[in-house]
Amino acid sequence: MKPGRQRLLFAIFPLVMISSTQAQRGNPEIAFAGQSVDEIIAAFVRENDIPGLSMAIVQAPYITRIAGYGLGDVEKRLLVASNTLFDLGQISEAYLAVAVMQLVESGKLALNDPVSKHLTDLPDAWQQVTALQLIQHQSGVARNSGATDYELLARMIEKLSGQSAEAFIRANQFERLGLKNTLFASELGTLSWENPVPGQTHHAFLKQARLINPTEPATGYRASKDGLQPVTRGGSLRIFASSQDVSIWDIGLAGEILVKDPALRKILYHPPTHSDGTKIASSGPWYFPGHEGLMIATGSGEGFSSLLSRFTKSDELLCVTLLVNKEGVDLTQLARRIAGAYDVRLGPPPTTAKMRAQQSPVGVKETIDRLESILKARGISVMARLDHAKAAEAAGLTLRPTEALVFGNPANGTLLMQNNAAVATELPLRAAAWEENGAVWLAATDPLEIIDRNSLPDRRAEALKMRLGLDAALLQAVSGE
Repeated sequence: MKPGRQRLLFAIFPLVMISSTQAQRGNPEIAFAGQSVDEIIAAFVRENDIPGLSMAIVQAPYITRIAGYGLGDVEKRLLVASNTLFDLGQISEAYLAVAVMQLVESGKLALNDPVSKHLTDLPDAWQQVTALQLIQHQSGVARNSGATDYELLARMIEKLSGQSAEAFIRANQFERLGLKNTLFASELGTLSWENPVPGQTHHAFLKQARLINPTEPATGYRASKDGLQPVTRGGSLRIFASSQDVSIWDIGLAGEILVKDPALRKILYHPPTHSDGTKIASSGPWYFPGHEGLMIATGSGEGFSSLLSRFTKSDELLCVTLLVNKEGVDLTQLARRIAGAYDVRLGPPPTTAKMRAQQSPVGVKETIDRLESILKARGISVMARLDHAKAAEAAGLTLRPTEALVFGNPANGTLLMQNNAAVATELPLRAAAWEENGAVWLAATDPLEIIDRNSLPDRRAEALKMRLGLDAALLQAVSGE
């Protein structure tokens, strides 16, 4: 072998080994782009002013990590721990969908049954809507028509099971899986926990073993001009659970414990298709971002945000649960970075570690089309759109599909340049979409990184606001909402 080629192989070999090691189950070096999971989460909690966060990792059939960060209640200084309960928000709809499939298995319901077969006194708009359309949020009926898809599903469960939807879900999911830290909002009053007043600490656990590592509901918070404000708990069919219990339920989805029929599980856990065969990016509470086998459910409201992401391919089997007690928090990018720490194949491209990045379920052109439309609708100026692949072709070269946008808001960028004129070299912001290993990624400049590179700590508040708006635009572009 020639010396030059030998040196090249030795240079490549460590990179191959690193990727292989990171993808190996049981590897103790859990890091993404040089940052440990704890470092990634600590930065996320700090930047987003989050009181507390709970994380659980499934590497089926194991739950390999459960960790609490921060406070479940700011005033009482209660810590987030393995049994801390968070409101799951819209993720609760996934439990409702499983309940419907259990009724189908028992022969009490057919997926193509119209709602009107089981429920009377429905508005005309709902008469021909089927149970399957309700599960997949494909009813096409406006939300102001007197009910929502899942409210009707709850009514159908009650009618066909002879018990409340809560009682049916508890018996056939919570109890079947032995979930000890999962309950409905209506049941929170039945909890027996110490609940110390502000200024006091726990002490009853010294005499009562059941209060060791107590099951405590976190207090939800909402951002306001006066800081974080607590939000009153409540709402029908809202599930409170620990991240560990969500993980146990998640493992239960994988096989026959909750739904035996694989055909019914396929309907629940795979993207539906249009009549022309193209896949729909979402089905009920689940979103399918394009990575084969990945499905994500999120929730937000009433002071909480939540995410469950499931990598279901047999050679991946990694799931990330994130629960925080602040509403309106986008957890999608954090979850992908954590997944990448366990298996480099599951995270965003490492080259995007300092960027804002989302995977897109559609092609490069459509992804950029969506983002451009979203930015313009928000009053953000789009200065240029670049088709790098087309430019490469004109130069006699080839390049995978790659398009970029140059955009910005002078009202924001000017404030930064007033402090440091050199920031002009990094503004306006840029976003790009490209194909990589069969996936489409959408990434953009991170305003906070610009602040750090140009030593502008006094402008972090403005940069964070820019980042939050940018993240919302990226997520909307890839989810199609």
